[in-house]
Amino acid sequence: MALPVPPPQPAGARHYYEGFVQKRGPRDMGYRRVWAGLRGPLIAFYAVPRDRQPLEMLDLSELVAVRAEGGGLVLQMRDQNVTLKAESAEAQEMWRGFILTMAKMKVPSDLVLLPGHRFQLLEALREEQERRAVPRVPLFPSCFYNVSRGEAEQLLERSAGSGNLVLRPGGHGHGVSVTTRQMLNNTVLIRHYKVIDLGQDYCISVDVPHYCSSLAEVVQYFVEKSKGCLRPLHSEYNQKLEFVETDGENGEMLQGVYEPPPPRTQAPVLPDPEPPAPHRPVLQPPEQGESGQVGGN
Repeated sequence: MALPVPPPQPAGARHYYEGFVQKRGPRDMGYRRVWAGLRGPLIAFYAVPRDRQPLEMLDLSELVAVRAEGGGLVLQMRDQNVTLKAESAEAQEMWRGFILTMAKMKVPSDLVLLPGHRFQLLEALREEQERRAVPRVPLFPSCFYNVSRGEAEQLLERSAGSGNLVLRPGGHGHGVSVTTRQMLNNTVLIRHYKVIDLGQDYCISVDVPHYCSSLAEVVQYFVEKSKGCLRPLHSEYNQKLEFVETDGENGEMLQGVYEPPPPRTQAPVLPDPEPPAPHRPVLQPPEQGESGQVGGN
């Protein structure tokens, strides 16, 4: 039976492709039936279709290869293998097409699909390209530092007592990371968490993935769930003037940074020479007579 071609999804749809699958991963005892939805570089797995918070997420930026094996699709990731079984051969081929398209940003040429299904893939690819082309201007909290993973660890060590959580650029390429530092029985515990930028939302990649609408909400999540044990390390002052402005050509909101002009080279200013000392006449002492008195008439 041929897979029916679904109607085109409207702009801003929740997922490019979705449906029930049988999933098995490293933490699964066996296959379990979940609702899967693909949006951009992520596959979210839900208990039921109406759920908003997923049970877990799969980041396709870490995809190495996809192969057919045992009646399913084996997704070879950098650190794990995940197997998906769709409810029909056609649906499984659609999943393979969407997974490879979003991971490689190119529709595979070896897909066995109807023209309508290929059109759906092309439309999803076009929308994803447009979404990635529009620069997102996130509002960074004061605990965001433009540092690497190692620099974040050193920063928290130097600032012990002032805060134990910082945001930093994500090493995974799309989003930010959270670095925390705590002490347990004189042992340093450092943890790093991935926060994925979904375009309109952020997803904190933990055991039960959590969506946030802003980076400030991401920070609040860690503070609340740790019952205040995690405290952001705030930067008191910015070193550069930053602002958000509107592009005059396309109306997009862009983040700007004021760069002061380099100082001009000037000739050194020499101090004024000291004026000459005023001329003072030399006074002669009055003549004295033989008796030692001043002479007179």
